[in-house]
Amino acid sequence: MAIKAFFVGIAVLALLFLNGCSARATPVMEETGVLELPYTVQSLAWHPDGRLLAVGYFMRDVVEVWDAHTNKPVFAVPSKRWAGNRSGQDVLFSPDGKHLIVQDYQDIKHGELKVPESIDEAAEIAARNDKDRYVLARVWDVVKRREVAQIKGPGTRRIGVTPRAMCVLANGSTLAVLRATGVAVYGLPSGALESELDLAHPFNDRPEVGRSYETMSCNPIRDEVSLGALQFFRDAEKFGLTNWTGATAIVVADLERKAVRKVLFSPTPLNGVAYSADGSKLVSFGMSPIRVWDANKDFAALGEIENPPEWLWLNQRGMKVDMLRPPPNIPRGNAGKLVPVAGTDLMFGLSGDLYLWSLTERRAIVHLPAFPDVMRIAAHQASDTFAVVDDRLIHIYKLNRSALSALRK
Repeated sequence: MAIKAFFVGIAVLALLFLNGCSARATPVMEETGVLELPYTVQSLAWHPDGRLLAVGYFMRDVVEVWDAHTNKPVFAVPSKRWAGNRSGQDVLFSPDGKHLIVQDYQDIKHGELKVPESIDEAAEIAARNDKDRYVLARVWDVVKRREVAQIKGPGTRRIGVTPRAMCVLANGSTLAVLRATGVAVYGLPSGALESELDLAHPFNDRPEVGRSYETMSCNPIRDEVSLGALQFFRDAEKFGLTNWTGATAIVVADLERKAVRKVLFSPTPLNGVAYSADGSKLVSFGMSPIRVWDANKDFAALGEIENPPEWLWLNQRGMKVDMLRPPPNIPRGNAGKLVPVAGTDLMFGLSGDLYLWSLTERRAIVHLPAFPDVMRIAAHQASDTFAVVDDRLIHIYKLNRSALSALRK
């Protein structure tokens, strides 16, 4: 912990000089507390009250709810990971705060799961077609602290709910769940299946190109999701892209009409997609550059934002540069996670260090030195509060609107 404390101290000092400001200036983003957890944190979600945090851990079959004000655990939820999920259970609260949805994976018909030799095995195929065989997630009553419903669906030892791929739709009463090649919609809190959309073949002119998906983002104003696909390899050239470059498809689905709305392409590998706070823009992030599309105008391209410099490359060479205005021809980093800032065109997220990006100005406008092991970020939109995971520590940041306004004048 001594090494971690050293880095924390360096980061706090750096915040005092954020964007070249003096120590007497008010920083745009300020750390207000640290929550220390017993295990490495891999998933987290804010309760609507801005006090409770649900946390999933690396390689552990449990989710815990913590009080961020008292730094004490409130209750725990047992939750079974599926075989390929080492990154912690996906967690989220319902918009009204009454329910906690926790990713799970249990075969309720055959007990212990078995690893198939091939995805083409008869048992594997049968499992994928059995909509009542697996518990994919559980719905818990936050006040009574007990399970009230189960989210069921098909799956196998290899295929369950994609990690970090559940979200509540704009109507606030239905849950979208990404299941490898499709999206299922369930009612809340009942857990009843309401609709399904098969997206295994999203390309009308290329039905032979099958897709599965790794990430999903829900539009905050309409029942629409955007899915980040697995990378293209040999199929990239069929879409005018270069094979073996990590080109990635983004499929936008209208869940109300049960149809693909748009297919977008990134020539570089992606870590995810996210909507702006008002749902008007879609952002893809991963290898540079970040790309921005107009979600209200048939996803017309609005521009690109270069990722900040690769900090490890700079450190190895002992170089110090202005991370917001770097010189050209410096290798760019990898954007790992972006979340929207309420009421703004800004995205807060990770690219080696922490940044605030302006989607309008197409650049990073605030830089915060990060910690060594940042893994996840969660935003509580109503209070401008952000949780940043650093191994077993959750650093809590607060956005200062007055300082932000002064910066952007």
